[in-house]
Amino acid sequence: MSLSALGCAIAMAQPAGVQPLVQPEPGVEVSRIDIAEPLQRESHDAAPPATLSPFFDTAGMVLHANTAQLPQDCTAISGEAAYTVHAGTRHALPGTQEVFAYDIRTLVVPPCSRVTVTLVNDDATRHQWLLQGLPFALYPGGLFMLEANGGQRVTGTFIVPGAAARYPVQSTNAQNSSPGMQAELVVEAPVPGLPRGSLVLILAMALTSGSLLLTMRKRSE
Repeated sequence: MSLSALGCAIAMAQPAGVQPLVQPEPGVEVSRIDIAEPLQRESHDAAPPATLSPFFDTAGMVLHANTAQLPQDCTAISGEAAYTVHAGTRHALPGTQEVFAYDIRTLVVPPCSRVTVTLVNDDATRHQWLLQGLPFALYPGGLFMLEANGGQRVTGTFIVPGAAARYPVQSTNAQNSSPGMQAELVVEAPVPGLPRGSLVLILAMALTSGSLLLTMRKRSE
């Protein structure tokens, strides 16, 4: 979706009955929950539920929040995950071209989990956290977005599909989205005995080790 089309979606009026946002606990918490009654599942023929319309207040905006409707490949919510992400100049890596940045750039959640993200803006200018690639039939344009005004925080919730995947996150402002205002949401099944995110860390270590070995081999030739 183009930024102009996204702007049109944001301009939609908020319908009656939108539930207020719930502030999560700081940090990350994942736990299994029991669902007494099955939640409504994604339908490729029905229109998105009204709760996916934008939510506005003085702190900012939440676009396409979803707390109840399941993706098509999920039969129940597997658990709850919560992240608090800070955005601002103080999180830019020194010695790089970054000006703005997120303090958390990789978020790892289980399949079919309900994810709550709080975006905390540590600057005076607006910042966004735009998640892309979600199911179009459930999230218009495949998008979920948080926008926090300067010095504010906003919270929104969405439900991820059941398949393992990597979803890109970035700012909607072109001048902010490269490279610090980029992140990734990783959906992966937990491995018994390993903490969440271990598979991502192991893969990153393997790639780094391979690069080092290749560099050493070239130098020895």
